[in-house]
Amino acid sequence: MKASVVVPTFNSSVLLDRCLRTFRSQSLAVDDSLEVLIVDDGSTDSTAETVQRHVMADSRFRYLHLPRSATSSRGAARNRGAEEATGDILIFVDGDQLVPPTFVDGHLRHYRVASAKKAVIGFRKYLRAPEAFDERFLEDGAEKFLGGVIKSDIRLDLLSRLSDVDGDLKTSWHLFFTCNVSVPSVDYKHVGGFNEEFRGWGLEDSELGYRLERFGTQFVFDDESFAYHQGPPLSPDTRVYEGWLKNLSLFIALHKESPEVILQAMLAPIFNPAVGANWTDLYERFEMCARSTPAAVAE
Repeated sequence: MKASVVVPTFNSSVLLDRCLRTFRSQSLAVDDSLEVLIVDDGSTDSTAETVQRHVMADSRFRYLHLPRSATSSRGAARNRGAEEATGDILIFVDGDQLVPPTFVDGHLRHYRVASAKKAVIGFRKYLRAPEAFDERFLEDGAEKFLGGVIKSDIRLDLLSRLSDVDGDLKTSWHLFFTCNVSVPSVDYKHVGGFNEEFRGWGLEDSELGYRLERFGTQFVFDDESFAYHQGPPLSPDTRVYEGWLKNLSLFIALHKESPEVILQAMLAPIFNPAVGANWTDLYERFEMCARSTPAAVAE
């Protein structure tokens, strides 16, 4: 089985260099293989030179460049990588993250047994001091070589609270965060990949998750799969909030027949810097409301 890792990046050459080093140290099963597609979304720093060093050192790495324009988007960058991919399984990871040596194998193991359509949702942790990166992480993969974790993934708290790690969530599609997910290439192409109309930050990955769910995909939460974000979590500001609201409006317009899509408006206070609502509390309310929609009750 072949995995195609798609890594979008923009003006983060130092963080990207560490990220790519961790992918060059992956441990795979004998019958498995790997390619890494780095999609440079119009960077103006030393990203091109950084990636070329890895391409020269490892034939599994490929560099793709997209000119920066008014229509540039995370979705467009990921779509470009997916278009060039030759693997059976697409793995999406952000270019500012580090992964342990077992990361790719951990995703592939979910697909080795034939079953219903599935996609894997992994998680992330946030590092206190990315510059404390220790070379031993490349072989050992232990968190102790990363300078300390300041925060784990809030989705784990949610799943623990709801005891739905077996995939019973009605809103699993919303949790399809492309910092750490995988999906069969054929299924990704069937639903059309990312909608490139989404601009700025937020919801383009959840919207893809929604279409996958409508296609019959079962989401598998892997609480042993972690990517490590090199820095603290995002702190919503006015720009992020306004971008999220705009993307929510597009999401609803695309699926206005869906009550659970419309219910995502309940999450807006999380991203409003003037409110700063608790993510887990609001998301639990969102999930419970989604379970009460006529379609959910009829299942």
